[in-house]
Amino acid sequence: MDGALGRISSFCDTEEVKIMRDIFDYVFVTHLPSFYKINLYNQLAKTHRVFVVFIGQASVSRANDFTEQEKNFDSVTLNTGAFEGRSVFKSLSALWQLLAKLRYQKIIVGGWDLPEYWLIALLKAKKKNYLALESSIFESHTIGSKALIKKFFLKRMKGVFYSGIPHRQLLEVLNYQGEMVQTGGVGLMHMAQMLVDKPVENEDWIRKKRFLYVGRLAPEKNIELLLQVFKNFPHYQLTLVGDGPLREKIKQTKTDNIHVLGHVHYQTLADIYHQHDIFILPSFKEPWGLVVEEALFHGLPVIASHRVGASMDMIEAYGVGRLFNPVSALELEEAMKWTIENYTALCERIAKIDFQARATQQVKSYTKTVLV
Repeated sequence: MDGALGRISSFCDTEEVKIMRDIFDYVFVTHLPSFYKINLYNQLAKTHRVFVVFIGQASVSRANDFTEQEKNFDSVTLNTGAFEGRSVFKSLSALWQLLAKLRYQKIIVGGWDLPEYWLIALLKAKKKNYLALESSIFESHTIGSKALIKKFFLKRMKGVFYSGIPHRQLLEVLNYQGEMVQTGGVGLMHMAQMLVDKPVENEDWIRKKRFLYVGRLAPEKNIELLLQVFKNFPHYQLTLVGDGPLREKIKQTKTDNIHVLGHVHYQTLADIYHQHDIFILPSFKEPWGLVVEEALFHGLPVIASHRVGASMDMIEAYGVGRLFNPVSALELEEAMKWTIENYTALCERIAKIDFQARATQQVKSYTKTVLV
């Protein structure tokens, strides 16, 4: 059989059916097997019974290594092929069949933007329903019909695991009254795989002024602002790592000091971070921004739009960079100059961040409610 129903049928007809007799501490229902989610689930599975439902196997907008990761927990994938091309009806039917067999303490949905999440919110017991919230107040509607829909969804949630300050602000604006637990992130980055020796520090960065962007080359990432600004600073170097619909346009309009690498496998990404000095994330909207954590992990001060979800909890909280208005080229230029002038102090603060403690705390945030 093909598609979602076939996937569930084959799952339930194998020896794996025995796990349906277990009572899981967590059932996660999420979009895709993204590496940072899998890292989180793997850690939780060391001490708790975890089952994960991936709605899709892949995405047309993500490279293969985004979903390449060993899973050390029980899971099922509802739909093969591209997530965006799934049959929603078959997906909902498959999910309902699966949930009828699973027993669990908590079910945690990965958002409110898919019919699969609404199926759970509307038809499963509220006392077990939780939301892993990545949307922030920066990019979300807080008035009008869309806000009312979100408020209705939240009324069906016993609790919410939210990433950071802008995400809690969204819950407060939407007048959510349930349990709220801050996780401090959206998942765990590849710390072990990305540990490489950083070159000995020297004064080269002052001469080269090497800036880096890592992410999709898409309109919402505000790449065109970078092109505009770096045209005025030919002695600054900018590297763009990533792929997306704007790649060819960027290659045709960029200046000589801008280099487009395209997609880079995460196993080689650490070296690229270490070849640069300052990270820039100019997005119009960015629910969190795991690349901010990655850049800091590799010692780079961060310049980011104030609409980046991690801006308050990472950049401002640790004092490791500068924020700017994503529609202002002048503010970005000033942020770049300020970061260069304060580079040494910023690097010293970055060196004091305990990333392992942050990861441990994120895992522990989910265990606070599991047996309540």
